Amino acid sequence: MKINDVEKITGLTAKAIRLYESKGLINISREENGYRNYSESDVEALKEIKLFRRIGIAISDIKLYLFGVVSLEELIEKRKAEILKESGKNSEIYGICESISAKSSLEALENNESFTENEKARNGGYGTPCVGIDLGTTTISALVYDIDNKEQIEAYTLPHNSYIQKGVFSEQDVNVIMEKAKKLLYHILSTYDNIVSIGITGQMHGIVYIDENGQAVSNLINWQDKRADQIIRDEKTTCDLIYDITKEHISTGYGIATHYYNMLKGLVPKGACGICTIMDLFAMEICGNKKVITHTSLGGSLGIFDVQNNTFKYDKLSLLGIEKELLPQVSDKSLIIGKCKGIPVAIPIGDNQASFLGSVSKNEDSMLVNIGTGSQLSYATDEYQEVDKELELRPLIEGKYLVCGSALCGGFAYSMIEEFFRSYMVSAGVQEKSQYSIINQIAKEAYENGEEGLLVDAFFCGKRIDPNLRGSIKNIDRHSFTPQALVLGVLKGMCNELYELYEKVPCKKSHIVASGGAIKRTEILKDILAKRFGATVSANRVDEESSTGAALFSALAVGKIKYNNGFSEYVGG
Repeated sequence: MKINDVEKITGLTAKAIRLYESKGLINISREENGYRNYSESDVEALKEIKLFRRIGIAISDIKLYLFGVVSLEELIEKRKAEILKESGKNSEIYGICESISAKSSLEALENNESFTENEKARNGGYGTPCVGIDLGTTTISALVYDIDNKEQIEAYTLPHNSYIQKGVFSEQDVNVIMEKAKKLLYHILSTYDNIVSIGITGQMHGIVYIDENGQAVSNLINWQDKRADQIIRDEKTTCDLIYDITKEHISTGYGIATHYYNMLKGLVPKGACGICTIMDLFAMEICGNKKVITHTSLGGSLGIFDVQNNTFKYDKLSLLGIEKELLPQVSDKSLIIGKCKGIPVAIPIGDNQASFLGSVSKNEDSMLVNIGTGSQLSYATDEYQEVDKELELRPLIEGKYLVCGSALCGGFAYSMIEEFFRSYMVSAGVQEKSQYSIINQIAKEAYENGEEGLLVDAFFCGKRIDPNLRGSIKNIDRHSFTPQALVLGVLKGMCNELYELYEKVPCKKSHIVASGGAIKRTEILKDILAKRFGATVSANRVDEESSTGAALFSALAVGKIKYNNGFSEYVGG
């Protein structure tokens, strides 16, 4: 059938239909004369797309559903989570999503939807694409980057819902993460032609045990795991024992500390011959490799690592009874470690490094401040240098290093305040609704009125050097104890914690590139950072900076681009 017939049946405009075709949601056959010929299945797909767009589902997410990467249930649950964060359960759209979930059918929607064309179809084709994929703590993100046109083509985010247990023992299902990540990657590879490289990044510090064939024999024990901070003997934790034996500081959640605890407790899985990160495991799987080659950024994230010489401190590890053979081979090069469906795959790198590469265009005068669930400041240096015990010197790429300071709480502190006010509203008999827009507004008003806010130490999750440290709220009097002062105080406390780390760095920077969910959601946070640090602040202008950095690193590995003290041509920050 012709496009005017499809317009009548679906209620979509020709412009919208062509938009969806250009985005790859439908693939229309053509007659000999070149005219499009729409089938019944095309019409049904367009009806689904229209319904999904009515409830605000992103085109990239719809594509994942249509191509079988996610189920209808997963698609709707993701949108419900987004709405709950934005508007709460009393949103009309949330109710529609609930109806779809209950009926497991798109018939739950009405037929007279309105459609807003707020997406612009790309004109023409794309140039040379590379792919970056980020195996995060809660989501898998992927991005297609056009090297020739220096722009992002498409981005995807997919919750993996892989937790098996949380708390002291924090573990995730490796198979769930692997399968969802492969589905997403293979979908992208089947959608785009002439992809030149694949980059991989993800959550650092955690480990998976593998057998002699490179197959997982354990869950992912991730960076949130706190087993190494539990008293194990003589009133000491695993981290304490490691320091007593090796004189090396290590934090809980770091792979070596996790493994040493498992050794002492007899928890090392049967058949385990090695450890690696979740990204290294994914790279092995898609390339068909059996041996791990890990980048120094990931090797260093496991702990007891010689950053200057790019190797584990085997002499110290031997004191713990940890054999060299257990650990992955390390390289500081931008290697190609194999191919996936004929496409070169770069050695995976850490998400801290990838985020920096995807955000900071020039290293000389800028540092990255990321405020997500945790928070972190990072800047690049050309030379090895000793840093304060509250900081880390991490490998970057091309012989460079990152000076890093990490706060465990960060944006989580702000989410705690939002949950506090939301809980109060529910207790007061008001239907559950996100409070972010309200607390953002009252914090802005207090800030613009010159109020100082309460003095909040936002160590609600402790510090890496002192996990038992807890936060506090001070300077309370009968005038200052207000919701506005509390919210503003938490925002300032988040920035103060980072500034305390910044005071310990050996080199000061004049500009901050700010990234992370808290930066995007909270208007005044950039101003608070600028005032506290005495620096200019700009928001990161790319989506999915970790995936972007991984993609650019892979393009570097295959010789398509160069790293001239930053990816200045490709990064907006």
